[in-house]
Amino acid sequence: MTLSLVIYFLGLLTISFCCYKKKLHLFEIFFIWMTVWLITHLISTILIINFKVLEVSSGSGNFWVHFFKRFLLFPQVIVIMFDIYLRLRTTLFKILTLIATVFILSGLEFLFIYLGVLINLHYRFIFSLLEWIITVLLTFLTWKWYRYKRLMRYS
Repeated sequence: MTLSLVIYFLGLLTISFCCYKKKLHLFEIFFIWMTVWLITHLISTILIINFKVLEVSSGSGNFWVHFFKRFLLFPQVIVIMFDIYLRLRTTLFKILTLIATVFILSGLEFLFIYLGVLINLHYRFIFSLLEWIITVLLTFLTWKWYRYKRLMRYS
């Protein structure tokens, strides 16, 4: 049941992501996506498993839900929020967008704990906020660096 809901939600999110006009260049989208993959897979997952904060529940359906959320859902949410960031004019709204990204991702992680995909061992909401603050901040800074280097080539 959870797997079918996640696949349905991912399908809707992917269709809406593909249909609206983006301000991000295709290479920027790939760069952000790969950066989020590296950070969430190599750093966040290893630290969470080693500190025994969360555990993936057994069962192939829950494994695939965990896979889809780590490799498709979280990067897609961050790319969409960065695209919204580019559309905003004022610094306040840009900062609020980055903060909203952190809370959306933390809320999604809490939702997956509630759905039983992840097992709560020593989970605290502050751990999730800290994980996503680091992930969004590192992704944002590397994306800004990439954008600066890419735009510098054409000037």
